[in-house]
Amino acid sequence: MFLCTNSRAEQLSDAELLQRCGSNLNASPAQAPVVPVSDQRLRGLDNLKWSFLLFMIGGALTFVPLIGLISGLVYIVALVFLIVGWRNLGRSTLAEAQRYKSTGSWLIYSIVVAVVVAVIGIVIVSIQLVSAELALGSTRPSFQAIFQSEAFRNLEGEIFALTGAALVVPLVAWYRVITSLMRLADEVSQPRLRTAGWLLLTFVLIGLGSSAVLSAMFYTGVISFPTSTTTGGLGVFYAPYSSYYFYLSFAGYVGVAFLVISFVGEGLLILASYLGYKGLKGALYG
Repeated sequence: MFLCTNSRAEQLSDAELLQRCGSNLNASPAQAPVVPVSDQRLRGLDNLKWSFLLFMIGGALTFVPLIGLISGLVYIVALVFLIVGWRNLGRSTLAEAQRYKSTGSWLIYSIVVAVVVAVIGIVIVSIQLVSAELALGSTRPSFQAIFQSEAFRNLEGEIFALTGAALVVPLVAWYRVITSLMRLADEVSQPRLRTAGWLLLTFVLIGLGSSAVLSAMFYTGVISFPTSTTTGGLGVFYAPYSSYYFYLSFAGYVGVAFLVISFVGEGLLILASYLGYKGLKGALYG
């Protein structure tokens, strides 16, 4: 070993040096840099922070005519950050890491299932709409007539089954997000994340309840579809204001109630996203 460190070793041949020093001169193979596991925790918290910030911005944009049309794109970007964030936390040293990883996976499953079921549903409904229109004769039927026609109602059970299938996996995914957010609140000592989880749960329940009631009212005929005379009154302004105009013009006082509920839901989403953003920012820099 002395020869390996002595300056005389410089005068020895390579063969003699290897013979005297043995395996001590074996060079260790080059290794790719490994990201510390602790960094995954910081990356996950940062990605979740951006996700909630984008959800907050998207919710606020829905109240702005014309500009609100891009809120869907903002939500998609926010969802990507949400998935990546939970997956990062799943590779961290946090106690609930496996649960966080599973939450990210459920979000991916929900997207795949929703897209597949939506495509199938669109095809089925389109076929029934065409069949209903042909069955009603040469006169141009209204949407209400098509919806109430026998041809459309024949597949009512299948349509509700597809809708239910499209909702089950996303609902499970959001339940995982909400409960994981509450677990994360304890791990990073940020109570605001728990409050955000409860607000998101309330937002989901309000959305499910109002959608179920609205669908039942359509089916029973309590409220009806718009006609060409009512929609034409808004002209070029119909598209940006269509959702509000729908509630106010075609459902009467009931529509006003649903419009108020939709505003309350968006407000809950914005508030929950704000608390989530502040809580994650506190976990990163607090």
